[in-house]
Amino acid sequence: MRKLKYIAIALTAALATVSCSDDHFNIDPNVEGQKTLWENISNNPELSQFAYILENTYHSKSEGTRTEVKYSELLDHDQRFTIWAPVNDSFDFEYYKNLLAKGDQESNYLVEKELIQNNMVRFNNVVNGNKDKDITLFNNKTTVLDCSNFTIGGKSITTPNLSCSNGVLHITEAPIDYNLNLYEFISAHEGLDSLRDFLRSYEKYYFDEYSSTQGPTINGNITWVDSVQHLSNEYFSLMGADISIEDSLYAMVLPTNEAWEEALARTKNYFKYMPTYTQTITTINDKGESSDKKTTKTYTEEELDSIVNLYSKNAICQDLVFNAKHQFKTFNIDEPYDCDSLYTTAGAIIRTPNVEPIFKDAQRFTMSNGYGYVTNKFSYTPQDTWAYKKEIEAEYNSYVESNRYCKVEPFVVGYQFQDSIIEMMMMKTPLAASSSNPEITYKLQGILSCKYDIFVVMGYNFEADQQIKFKASLSYHDGKKATQTTYNFKPETGDIHDGAEKSAFINRICPFTNDNDDLCLTDTICLAHDFEFPVCYKGTDFYPTLKLSAITPKDKTKFTREFWIDKILLIAKDE
Repeated sequence: MRKLKYIAIALTAALATVSCSDDHFNIDPNVEGQKTLWENISNNPELSQFAYILENTYHSKSEGTRTEVKYSELLDHDQRFTIWAPVNDSFDFEYYKNLLAKGDQESNYLVEKELIQNNMVRFNNVVNGNKDKDITLFNNKTTVLDCSNFTIGGKSITTPNLSCSNGVLHITEAPIDYNLNLYEFISAHEGLDSLRDFLRSYEKYYFDEYSSTQGPTINGNITWVDSVQHLSNEYFSLMGADISIEDSLYAMVLPTNEAWEEALARTKNYFKYMPTYTQTITTINDKGESSDKKTTKTYTEEELDSIVNLYSKNAICQDLVFNAKHQFKTFNIDEPYDCDSLYTTAGAIIRTPNVEPIFKDAQRFTMSNGYGYVTNKFSYTPQDTWAYKKEIEAEYNSYVESNRYCKVEPFVVGYQFQDSIIEMMMMKTPLAASSSNPEITYKLQGILSCKYDIFVVMGYNFEADQQIKFKASLSYHDGKKATQTTYNFKPETGDIHDGAEKSAFINRICPFTNDNDDLCLTDTICLAHDFEFPVCYKGTDFYPTLKLSAITPKDKTKFTREFWIDKILLIAKDE
């Protein structure tokens, strides 16, 4: 037996025999049984092309780490494998031969995963009985071994169960078809270059210390005799889906270059940045003391291009993937829009009316880890995905930039309704002095350059048993100058309650029912319709601020000056 160095696969002491039935199956000793897999393959004239591939392909520990061990050596060792060896002229021999002639790691790995590893498994697998068996191949692809018809992945096994000293050899009419996963499909399919280039820009190799072999420590530094690297893609974590792994079932929308350009023209409108941002930012310490600091940031043209590209392309990609196993109802691969709504793996919910346009006229492809829907039109609704509704929970102090003439206290309010008490978390602002008019300022972080409807959701102050009259103003960059400007909201006629002044807002007494006869325990007050933010803040340290100021009303018996606030809502509008 030849001595083999640098073997990358763990040795197994016990012989494992896996068959298509539970019956015990003995491989009869014969001439072939005294020889290794490699010896049986290399001595068979029908398998000379496959033998050439094995003799010229190096085994890789991972996509990024090639060993010096060739597959002919690996199959000549005492580790046990099952090989389905395709006969000559049943595969594109010249294609793989030319790949190997390039001599680079990428080409070598392509031959490994597509041909060699796609036709082998660890341990013994024999054809026996009449049951089908799911087989996980050496490259983690899956296929079916049909024992009744003597096929593997639909390919006929012409000579089965040849016993070898280190495994089992089957001779097949052709190699098992290599099924691309979604990530491989994106890399190979014509017309998906834009999507492919964006995803590939996040590829990186990482060092696997646990799989590597440590050498001596020299001058206090660890050396490595054999280092293992793995190729990973950081963007998969942002999508919430590793589309390169084989043990998943994803459905992915795949925009063509035409759809990509159309989408980019839309998403870029939401990410318009200024060269210079200047803002006085207020911070509050643990003691409740506030301090102001003027902050300025100037971006180079290169930095602006980079951040616009990043966020506008991320807006396209982040919600392209759906987990077909985890939806409200069974995912229909032929009619994905036959649903209540769909969850993307990044956490967005696509509502039913907006699902059909996404998949309409898309061409479906079956992958080894799911389905790809190639489309020439990007039909996602911004409000479902990249320009989703912002809900700023008022009770969280991290959203409060400053408060004047009042304290800030998160609390649970219980509304008595019939025989039940409904509890809600809110923020209230007890007055610092009986004569003060409190002000509270909220940070509106991550705002995009688009139009929003802006709301404040308020509870009724049942302790005082009074409504509150207040003003609202917004500080933001108008895109014309580096410093922020202030805009004072004016109530629209339809949003004034109980005869409030046109310059002020007032909340209603809860509970009440709205136009749909729904019970309302809070009052959603519209501060502005279609308010346009000319400048995007996402990815910066800057943000607009919304200030709510209580006013002293003439009728002090009717109004309180203490806010009870549930949340701030900003709903983005389409272009």
